[in-house]
Amino acid sequence: MTRRRFCGGALATACATTQILRAQVAENIHFNVAEYDRARILAAAADALKQAPQTVTATAAPAKALEPNTYYSEDTEWFPAEGAAKSAYERRQGYTNPQAFTAHRDALVRMNGIVAACVAAWRLTGEAPYAQHAMLHLRAWFVDAATRMEPSLEHAATIPPASDGHYRGIEETVALAETVRAASFLCAYNGVATEDEAAALRKWFSDFSAWLDESKKGMIAREAKDRLAICWTLQAAECARFTHNSALALECSHRFKDKLLRQMNFDGEFPLELHRADAYAASLFTLDCLSVTCEVLSTPLERLWDYTLPDGRGMRSAVAFLFPAMESRARWKYPADARHFTDWPVRQPSLLLAGRAFGRGEYLDVWKRLPVEPKSAELLRTFPVRQPALWTVRPPA
Repeated sequence: MTRRRFCGGALATACATTQILRAQVAENIHFNVAEYDRARILAAAADALKQAPQTVTATAAPAKALEPNTYYSEDTEWFPAEGAAKSAYERRQGYTNPQAFTAHRDALVRMNGIVAACVAAWRLTGEAPYAQHAMLHLRAWFVDAATRMEPSLEHAATIPPASDGHYRGIEETVALAETVRAASFLCAYNGVATEDEAAALRKWFSDFSAWLDESKKGMIAREAKDRLAICWTLQAAECARFTHNSALALECSHRFKDKLLRQMNFDGEFPLELHRADAYAASLFTLDCLSVTCEVLSTPLERLWDYTLPDGRGMRSAVAFLFPAMESRARWKYPADARHFTDWPVRQPSLLLAGRAFGRGEYLDVWKRLPVEPKSAELLRTFPVRQPALWTVRPPA
């Protein structure tokens, strides 16, 4: 064989390999989640169609002075102090007080699961009953005066015996980001919401984003140095997109680049989450919320998945750090969580979104083989995405 022939053959092999790799990357980027998830989506939607709306007005809060439309919850990590007066409480991080009032929080998570499933099924099949049922729940929660939730979290995450809430209550409503995403499709020009309904929904989420941005609790959460700021940005960003609030959307984009990415260290870890008794679950939740925030804020002109700080920190490093521990829980290099360690991971949205964004087939392979979602209501509270198919298509403007 001549040198020319050898070099030509090697070049042809290299070109063929490159084409195969490019095809694999393209396949990963365009992975059709809705079709892959079809059976699960339709099963979830069939169950959702049987569920009647149940808003905050269905269960009275223990704080008797509150209006029935007020969202109220108690921080589940606070327990009555042993051997102390009834008014004394102590925090047990990573543990859940089964006596804490969570009815409103669980009702909100339930509503989002129903709405997201119905909208995903409607987009998949085009069958109107799914969309109509989603609108039934959205009207009850955000439009009808008798049953709607007030657009405020002033009484969320209350620490007894106080009746006023805590700024960490903003973590409790991360599911609203997916609710907004689902509502976007229903309020589009070919959706099922009337003009008045679409305007009422946008008004509610505009008021809610104003509360996030202007209230004392909202401002404290926004400036937090841990995952609370990520939860704030996720909800504010998706509300801003839905309500066409370009100023708030721009602020969220700046915060993502200048504040949120700085929460991780050079290895892609979130150090403040590693000090918790549930460090594994907390790290997964933080990465999931940051990944969904990145997806929300990315535009055709600026893909934040590729953005890095001058020192190299960015979404690639964050996902790369946790991926081994999502592929195999045994590779988590820190102490096991005090509770529910073996209940994680499930199909974490960070795996799916990063797998598509970076064309990483191994991320998608792990995502496909994991359990779909947490089984208990307690764990569903910290799972921000119930219907991934809603997050892998560009929502209506």
